[in-house]
Amino acid sequence: MKNCCAILSIALVAAAATQAHAQAIQLRYTPSVGQVTRYRLTSRMWASTDTSGAPGMQVMMFQTQTVLPMDGANYVVKTVFDSTVMAGGGGGRPDMLRGMAVTVHQDARGHVITREVTPPPGMPPFVANMMTKSNTSSGQNSKEWPEGSISPGYTWTDSMPMSVGSGRHTKQVMCHLTYKFERVDHQGGARVAVMSATVSSAAGEACSGGGETVFDIGGSRFAHSTMDMTVATGDGQSHIKTLLETLP
Repeated sequence: MKNCCAILSIALVAAAATQAHAQAIQLRYTPSVGQVTRYRLTSRMWASTDTSGAPGMQVMMFQTQTVLPMDGANYVVKTVFDSTVMAGGGGGRPDMLRGMAVTVHQDARGHVITREVTPPPGMPPFVANMMTKSNTSSGQNSKEWPEGSISPGYTWTDSMPMSVGSGRHTKQVMCHLTYKFERVDHQGGARVAVMSATVSSAAGEACSGGGETVFDIGGSRFAHSTMDMTVATGDGQSHIKTLLETLP
């Protein structure tokens, strides 16, 4: 009986190893020039950890991402903000980000070589100047991949700067993310890599939470991404939920 159990255990371990090897992949950005993807990014924010009520602010951004001709070995991706719908948060000019563009030159691992921000038309000069000098990215649609092949269970780390608070109480905090490659799957006819994320931070800048990212391997683009996190500073706590999804 013991021999049977030992043989079964060995068989199960071998099967698991074979399955993990079959799902080993190398994550890379290698999109086709001319590829166009439309995204909707929804972000909801509460001024406390209680999310049972309506959010204090909600922003919905519609973006179009276009892959431009390559710059040598680097990929050039332009993301245009088509429209922005905002509710709460003290108002501001409606659809103020319409027409803003972020052009990124990056390598196949997603390492950003250069990033150029084109402010939206009609933006006050001093604000436009701040935008062009900022480290603005195209939202959650920006990650750097591990160097070699990975199998389910592999983890790696990244960081994500965030602005919390409002007005003179605004503060920059650095959140740390640990990604875990969960599995290869099929969604909507596409072969995708599914990754979970756990959020943490340094002492005094309490970021916590997590989410999931699904990457279209064949299309070299994100299918969707979610994040549910709490950010606490000396001024209080905020709860933020974001969803990035592709549109037809």
